[in-house]
Amino acid sequence: MSQKLWLAAIALSAFTTLTAQEPPPLPSGNSEIVKMLSAGVPESTILSQVELLAERGSSFDVSPSAIVELQRRGASEKIMNEVIWAQATIVPTIDIPVPRGVFYRSGTAATPLNSFLLWPEVSRRWTTWPFFGPADKHVALSASPGVVQVSDSTPTLVVQGFGGDEDWQLVHIKRGSDYREVHVKTHGMFSNDFFSDSVFDRNDLRPVAFAPAGAKSFTVRPTAALEAGDYALCGGLPEGGWMRACYEFHIGSAVQ
Repeated sequence: MSQKLWLAAIALSAFTTLTAQEPPPLPSGNSEIVKMLSAGVPESTILSQVELLAERGSSFDVSPSAIVELQRRGASEKIMNEVIWAQATIVPTIDIPVPRGVFYRSGTAATPLNSFLLWPEVSRRWTTWPFFGPADKHVALSASPGVVQVSDSTPTLVVQGFGGDEDWQLVHIKRGSDYREVHVKTHGMFSNDFFSDSVFDRNDLRPVAFAPAGAKSFTVRPTAALEAGDYALCGGLPEGGWMRACYEFHIGSAVQ
């Protein structure tokens, strides 16, 4: 074989290899439409499926070349317009869940806080002893490893994945060498907290300010400087009930 024929054979082989390669994969929405077109699914059904695909998280390639490819595969004008509408209207507004938690924000860094669950005892006001009332409860919890150290006395905490109406409260908690202690309030007939639904003693609460931080998050910040010690930001669960999710941190020297 002459050199020219040999080079031509190599070029033809390379061209055949390139043209035989599979085209790049289509976005999930486009590929599903192509499958339905190939199977002969009626146009009305495909139109309904486009919206369902978008709502379930599929995206669509609406570039000119992608639209031409859909037309080549048999998509009608209605189907192509529906794809463009779904990508522009539904996909950007899909409600994507975010991890639930509380974070300490310092500059651009966000540190997740460790948490514990607290289920305070419920005491009905109308069944309490009229003069003495029930005794307050001191709930002892095991020591928590890895408590986040905070140097800022007015830290910014970012609550994510919760709603804004779970009665978030900043609580001062006590700590011993191997335990934590939370003071849980019960309602006596003549107590100052008789008409309050707070599960914590008012002396342990610290005032905070709330501000929106996004569609699924908000910030909580003390309105006054916190003294050194242990704190927990506690709020009700969106699922309801009396249980509180508490996210703790420490201000001051490192926890021993």
